[in-house]
Amino acid sequence: MYYFAERFSTLMARIAGFAVLLTALVIAVEVTARKLFHVSLVGADEISGYVLAITVTWGASLALIRRAHVRIDVVQAHLPRFFRVALDILALLSLLSVTLLFAWYATRLLHTNIRTGAVSNTQMEVPMWIPQSLWVAGFWIFAAIIVIVALSTLHAMVARDFGRAHHVAGMRGALEESSDETAEARARR
Repeated sequence: MYYFAERFSTLMARIAGFAVLLTALVIAVEVTARKLFHVSLVGADEISGYVLAITVTWGASLALIRRAHVRIDVVQAHLPRFFRVALDILALLSLLSVTLLFAWYATRLLHTNIRTGAVSNTQMEVPMWIPQSLWVAGFWIFAAIIVIVALSTLHAMVARDFGRAHHVAGMRGALEESSDETAEARARR
């Protein structure tokens, strides 16, 4: 299941990355057209706002899988492995609770906007359910990925495979990050 979560998160992040690149291109065209031809593309700023909100939720899953979320390890690094893994699981459960809270309220907003037929208050009059559906999907998928990572970590903890538990949910230290970057650089050659 963890392998599926990793693959799916990578796919979502690639789609989000492509959306950001496309948005950057639209913004570059907008700025160039405005400066050179005194013409503005309608909605470039609105679309970029939607893309930003969506890509944040879509990219969060891969950041979790890659252990790229910021955490502070002042105490944890000095604890026995069992307690480090227990704190990793606690951190995942805390992240899950906040993500579920956001997902719940975002879903309620989406339902309200679908029911009322809300559209953006701009010239484009975008039906709000379109960007909000992608945004809400990102929250719920992120919550599912957190559950998969937490269960994988718990499974490794019960099996007393602390190396695997650290690989799935532990904090990456400076040495681990530098060795990963060195391995990636060698693989690119």
